[in-house]
Amino acid sequence: MSRLDHILMISLLLAATVSCSKVGEEERRTAVQVAAPVEVRLDGTASEVNGLLRGLLAEVNNEPGSGLRRAQLGMAYEANGFPGAAFTSYQQAEALDPGNARWPYFQALIHSSRGELALALQALDRSIAIDATYSAAWLWRGTWALDQGLPAAADEAFTRADVLGGGAAAILGQARVSLHTHQPDHAIALLEPLSRDTRHPGVFQMLGRAYRQAGRIDDARIALARGRSAARLSWEDTWHASKGVYEVSFNARAGKALRLLGRGEAQTALEMLQLLAEEQPDNTAITGNLSRAYRRVGERERAFWVLRRALEEHPDSYSLHYHIADFYRARGDFDTALTHVDRAIAINPTIAALYTRKGLLLQQQNRHRDALAAFESALRYDMTNPQVFLYAGQVEATLKRWPEAIQRFQESVRLDPSFTMGHVSLARSLPQSRRYEESHEALRRARQLGTHEQQVESAYRRLAELEGSTTR
Repeated sequence: MSRLDHILMISLLLAATVSCSKVGEEERRTAVQVAAPVEVRLDGTASEVNGLLRGLLAEVNNEPGSGLRRAQLGMAYEANGFPGAAFTSYQQAEALDPGNARWPYFQALIHSSRGELALALQALDRSIAIDATYSAAWLWRGTWALDQGLPAAADEAFTRADVLGGGAAAILGQARVSLHTHQPDHAIALLEPLSRDTRHPGVFQMLGRAYRQAGRIDDARIALARGRSAARLSWEDTWHASKGVYEVSFNARAGKALRLLGRGEAQTALEMLQLLAEEQPDNTAITGNLSRAYRRVGERERAFWVLRRALEEHPDSYSLHYHIADFYRARGDFDTALTHVDRAIAINPTIAALYTRKGLLLQQQNRHRDALAAFESALRYDMTNPQVFLYAGQVEATLKRWPEAIQRFQESVRLDPSFTMGHVSLARSLPQSRRYEESHEALRRARQLGTHEQQVESAYRRLAELEGSTTR
C-alpha cells in the first residue's frame, strides 16, 4: 500500500469517528450550495504533499456535498503549510455539515494564530454550542477571553474545563484569572499544590508572579528561578492532533519523530525514523537520531553500527563523530572516544558542546589541566551554559584552587539561580576559605529549590564537620 493510499484509508476511518449532522447527506447536498473546493498552486511542493493534496481534492470533487471531505482537504492544507486554503475549506465544511463541532473549532485556532481573538471566540462559541463536553475548547476559551480582558468569562471557562478533566492547565488558568483580578493568595492556594505535582516551569513562573504580587519577594525569586524555561504548559487536544496524519512532507515527519522521541515514545519514533532513513540514507541528522532511538529502546549494538556505517560514507560529519564517541566512552575506550571528538572539533571548531564532551572525557582520565583547558574553550564559544562553569569549577576544586573554583560556581548560579548543584558545589568550596556564613546561605537556597535532597543534606553535614573542626 502506498503512503497516499494509507493516508486516504485513515481519512475514511476518520469519517466514522467524527460527529455528524442529523440532516441526511442527500438533503444537505440539495439544501446547501457552497463554492468550489479551494485549490492551491503545488509547483515546487514535495511529491508526497502534491500526491496527497491532489488525491483529497479528487475526493472532494467526487463528493461535493460532503462536509467531511472538505474538512479533510482543509486539514491536509493546514498540515502542509497552506493555512488560508485550510480556513476556507473549514468554512465550507461547516456550511455543509453544521452539526460537527470540529469545523468551527479548527477555524477558531486559525483565527487565534492570526491574532484575531474576538473572531476566534466567536468561532469557538459555535463549536461549544454543538459540543460543550470538549475540555480543550474551554481551555482555549478561557485563555482567549483573559487575553481579551474578560476575566469573568475566562474564570467560567477554566472552571468548566476543570470539571471536564482539563487538569493542570485548567488550574493554571484559574490562577491566571486570580492574578488578573488581584487575588494573589487565591492563586497561591491553587499553585502551591500544583507545583508539587507537576514541577512544570510554567507553574513555577505563575507561582513566582503570585508570590511577588503578595509581597513574598524571596519566595518569588526562587519560584521564578525554577520557572526560567519558556515552555508553556500544554494540554491534550485530540481534535487538533487528528491533523497529524496529513503531515506527509519529509521535514514534517522528521519533526514529528523528534517530538515523539522527546516525549519518551521511543518505539514509535524509531519506526518513523527507520522509514525516514530509508528515504534519505545520506541525511546524517536523521541517522544520528535513529541511533538515539535505538539506544532508547535498548538496542545499543544497532545504535552503534548505524553510526559506524554512516561514518564510512560520511567521514566529515562532525555530528556522527560526536555521537559515536559516547559509545566508546561507555566501553571505557577513552582514547578512541577522544579521537572522534578531536576529529569533530577539527571539522567544526566553533561548537561549544564538542569541547565540553572533550573536557568530560579528559576528566575521566584524570587529565585535569587538559580538561580545564577544554572547558575554557567551550566557554569561549558559549558563556551561557551554567553546567560548563560547574564542570570547570569541579576541576579547579580537584586542583585545590579554591578561589578559582568558588568563582566558577558563583558564575554557574548567577546564570541559573535554580541550579541546585551549582549552589551545593559553591557551598562545599566556600568553607575552604572559611566563608561559613556564605556557605550556609548557598545551602539555604539549594534547599529551597527542593531538588537533589541527598546532596544538599550531605553538604550540610560536611559543613557542620568543617565548622566543628575550627572550634576545637
